[in-house]
Amino acid sequence: MRWPGYGGSATVVIPVAPGAWPPPAAAVVVAGVRFEPKRELHVTVVGKALGARLRERCDEGEVAAAFAAQDWSFQRTRCLLHVRRDVDGATEQSLIERIAQPAMAMFHAVLSRLLGEALPVPPPHVTLYVAGTDEGIGLPDEAALARWIVGEIQLP
Repeated sequence: MRWPGYGGSATVVIPVAPGAWPPPAAAVVVAGVRFEPKRELHVTVVGKALGARLRERCDEGEVAAAFAAQDWSFQRTRCLLHVRRDVDGATEQSLIERIAQPAMAMFHAVLSRLLGEALPVPPPHVTLYVAGTDEGIGLPDEAALARWIVGEIQLP
């Protein structure tokens, strides 16, 4: 897969082809909360904070080469999770599906070497629905996911 480049907020995302995994069509209510469907699906490979550090400290060509060297295919797990966090007095929630994507850990190991620091591996997932936010809540590592998880869910 070719390097998608940094997005406007320094994130790196892999779009999910709608033909392979169509975005949800309608809102759902879970635990009394109305969740709006994401209009497009993607896998966030690099979040805002890490992306900013990479842009500042690393040659983009090296990051792009490390990205292109990975097999970014994934398998759906059908493990759907309700995730919630409070930010500045507001509650943001997402319904996500975990995916199996070995490239995430391998890529972050390379980024760790490039930056000269240990980096956590973001939990590979796709955000399907949101409440209190338009984009999702950002999951920088498994520890954050463990803190913010409400529970596993079943959608109709």
